[in-house]
Amino acid sequence: MVKRILEDIRSFLRGVEESLREQSTEYIEFELRELENVFALLLMGSFVGLPSPPSTLTMRLLPLMTRELYVMQRRAEEMDDILGELAGLFDIT
Repeated sequence: MVKRILEDIRSFLRGVEESLREQSTEYIEFELRELENVFALLLMGSFVGLPSPPSTLTMRLLPLMTRELYVMQRRAEEMDDILGELAGLFDIT
């Protein structure tokens, strides 16, 4: 009986450990995605009016950012511009 209780406690603690590992892994993956976004924004900041690094540095790093460029393009295409659609309703010519 004592052996069964110890096995149950060990099983419970393994479950807690696994849960904590999954949560910490998810947090690290989220942080990595956000850091990639910040990095892309720093390099491509001139598109949104932020000061950008020297263009030679940007050109050297640009080939390494192909995935980020595709993601930025896809987000821009999927983004809804509600104010733009409203202004389109009142077409003033």
